[in-house]
Order: sequence, then C-alpha cells, then structure tokens
Amino acid sequence: MANKGIIFDWIGTLAINSKDGLFPYSERVVSELSKRNYRMSLVSIAGFGIDKRFEEIKRSGLTKYFNFVVVDDAKTPGQYMECMFRMGTTSDQTSVVDDRTVRGIKIGNELGCKTYWIRNGKYAHETPNAETGEPTRIINSVEDLLEILR
Repeated sequence: MANKGIIFDWIGTLAINSKDGLFPYSERVVSELSKRNYRMSLVSIAGFGIDKRFEEIKRSGLTKYFNFVVVDDAKTPGQYMECMFRMGTTSDQTSVVDDRTVRGIKIGNELGCKTYWIRNGKYAHETPNAETGEPTRIINSVEDLLEILR
C-alpha cells in the first residue's frame, strides 16, 4: 500500500535545536509533501517543559501542515497510533522520520511503519541494533524525502 502519512520527530529532524530553529529546508519539505497530499503529524519530547516546546513548534509556522502534534516527556507507541488515527492512516501507509534509532525508529518498526533514520548530527553514532530494528532507509535529512516519496 502507498504511503499516505508521515510522523516526524522535531529536534534533529525538522529543527536544528530549540535555540537555532528549523533547518533551512524544513518548511519547503513539509509544504511540498503537503501539496502531494501526505498527511503529517509530529511527536516531540520536551526535556525542558511541554508548554515551552509546544510554543516553539507553533512559532516555527509548521503546525498548519500537521494533522496532529504530540509533545510529551517520552515517546510511546500509543502516541504514534493516535497520530495514525488522526491522519486516517494505517501502519502500512505511514512513515516515521527520526534522528534517533532508540526512539522513533524503534517505535515505527514495532508498529510496522516504514522508517527513515536521519544519520546525521548528534545521534549519527546511535546505530540500529536488534532492539531497534533496521530502518527502511537511512537518509541524510528530511530533504531526501522529496526524492524518495515521489
């Protein structure tokens, strides 16, 4: 079945970090994917406060592209399932994009989603293992999705 939904991570995936904001290509990528009729959601961990992180995401201007945004102190399979419910997709129609194998990629694999690991930045050394499972694809940035998800 074709991909219809994408669940993104925030820091290291769409945003450089809390201080430096979005990667220069992030808005272009989510805008283009939206034009291609992808439904998108976001799951982010907030180590320094849930409200603070949610405000950061709102200020980015990207929330208009997301069907659902989850900000919590941990990532759980239930959050990803809720994203799929809100996007109207199933696991075989959903991709998970994350820079952490031990969180988003692991959860996406467990749920049967396609997974795209961004092997770049702070967690590039955090390679997949038996517990996380292998990602569907290894990419350098979300920008690679524009070519992959044609």
